[in-house]
Amino acid sequence: GANVNIKTNNQDEETPLHIVARLGVPELVALYMEQGAQIDALNAYMETPLACAAYWALHYKDQIYSPDHHLICRMLLDYKAEVNTRDEDFKSPLHKAAWNCDHVLLHMLLEAGAEANIMDVNGCAPLQYIIKVTSVRPAAQPDICYPRIYPLQFHKVLQACHSNPRAVEVVVNTYEHIKSTSKWKAAIPNDVFERHKDFYDSLFTVCSNSPRSLMHLCRCAIRAILSERCHRSVPLLSIPLSMKKYLLLEPEGIIY
Repeated sequence: GANVNIKTNNQDEETPLHIVARLGVPELVALYMEQGAQIDALNAYMETPLACAAYWALHYKDQIYSPDHHLICRMLLDYKAEVNTRDEDFKSPLHKAAWNCDHVLLHMLLEAGAEANIMDVNGCAPLQYIIKVTSVRPAAQPDICYPRIYPLQFHKVLQACHSNPRAVEVVVNTYEHIKSTSKWKAAIPNDVFERHKDFYDSLFTVCSNSPRSLMHLCRCAIRAILSERCHRSVPLLSIPLSMKKYLLLEPEGIIY
């Protein structure tokens, strides 16, 4: 008859579900849920167990992502955890996944209905945190983390990711067409431009006054129709693997 929702008598005020979500123990998450744990219980920082699991999915010392924490997030979402809760700093679980540059959780949360443009206490949307932390997340795959951003702010992607052309390529290809500005070249150090000259030459050639290719425009139209179902639906299509990769924006090292 133990109370599965009793909170710790310390400054964190965590429930047992918070603790096992934070520590990454999926077996105990299942046990506590079966015993009536409140799935959206709040700790002292207004965090739900889902928010805790999302934040602690990255082992900061080793910079390794935890499959157990990913599984816990999947379980909590399947148990109908609220995906857009906000903590005391108005950060959602998506903010926490973005801070970790965790592409697995970013896609999982977005497919579950997470709001991509929700602002925290600093006035930052999740995407802004991805841009900020890319350089200090060696295990991350930023090229599949970036959603589409407002064109006038694209130079910020170049400032953060100029050494990672794969990430730049993915973001550029989410637009039907985007025109370069003077801020773009200013954001790319000369040595980086020379090191990736073929890629950046293709970037500035494509992002001029000329329209993109018909094949690219068809890709944009298909992705727009599929919308949030894109990553689930494209692998199921009866088309060649190379075309599936093209639709999913897998980087090719050059833009055309």
